[in-house]
Amino acid sequence: MRLKGIFKEKSSTNKLGVFFLMILVSVILHTLLAQAVIVLFTDVTLIAVGMIQFASQFEVDAVKFIHMLSAIGLFITPTLLYAYLCDFDLKLKLNFNRQTLLLAIAIMLLINPFIAFIYEWNMSFNIPDWMLIFDDNAEKITKYFLKMNTLGDLFFNLLVIAIIPAIGEELLFRGYLQQKIRQWLGKPHGAIIITAILFSAIHMQFQGFLPRFALGIVLGYFFYWSGSLWVPIIAHLLNNAMAVTFAYPTFSDYAYLTDNTATWQQAFFSFMAVGLLLFLLHKNLSIKKAD
Repeated sequence: MRLKGIFKEKSSTNKLGVFFLMILVSVILHTLLAQAVIVLFTDVTLIAVGMIQFASQFEVDAVKFIHMLSAIGLFITPTLLYAYLCDFDLKLKLNFNRQTLLLAIAIMLLINPFIAFIYEWNMSFNIPDWMLIFDDNAEKITKYFLKMNTLGDLFFNLLVIAIIPAIGEELLFRGYLQQKIRQWLGKPHGAIIITAILFSAIHMQFQGFLPRFALGIVLGYFFYWSGSLWVPIIAHLLNNAMAVTFAYPTFSDYAYLTDNTATWQQAFFSFMAVGLLLFLLHKNLSIKKAD
């Protein structure tokens, strides 16, 4: 039986319901699979998996593995399955030129001081204690994840923290949500803003909401202007990979490049440089479309 596009003619409400059901089932199955693999191939019991205290590197790796499969189950599997069953175009096309990619990379390299300045500003907000619990838990997990002693740890972290989140989050947020919201609103800029809000909110890190929102805006315009999901995926991957790589002891001397601190002068220069590069990117892609 041909399954491709089987839900294509269904109403938007029905397709949205199907998508949410896919996400729910996919997350449950991937999480159970991760726990089953750990139970079958290690000495950790099923109960202990949910009570890991990061007492050893082995336990940290177990949590990374669960996190990895859960992320695949939340973002990648259901989005690709939905696109297949609903014949939805995620725009996974390599239809961008070298200049587009180089400009996007340059923007991600230069944007960090501006993002760091916004992060410090966001940190000054009076956030309720119950919200800070999520930030504290995320900071604790990140701290344990970024402890790396071998190249194997580095490559595993690049997979778990950089590659899978970049692909998965861009599939869901830019590939699906931004396009659907644009269809509903008829306004691309509104769709980019709303998608960036959802993108930041789902991370449940309130002290980092504004910087992640700003990154979401930039990634949204990368996608809107280029028409290719690979541009924001590569940019997102670069942003995550830098944080992971500079946390590795061998490259720790360059950690200042991704520090969450910046003077207003650095932030201003970063903002102006990124603004200029975004203008050049838009101009480059406008010329390409005209051709």
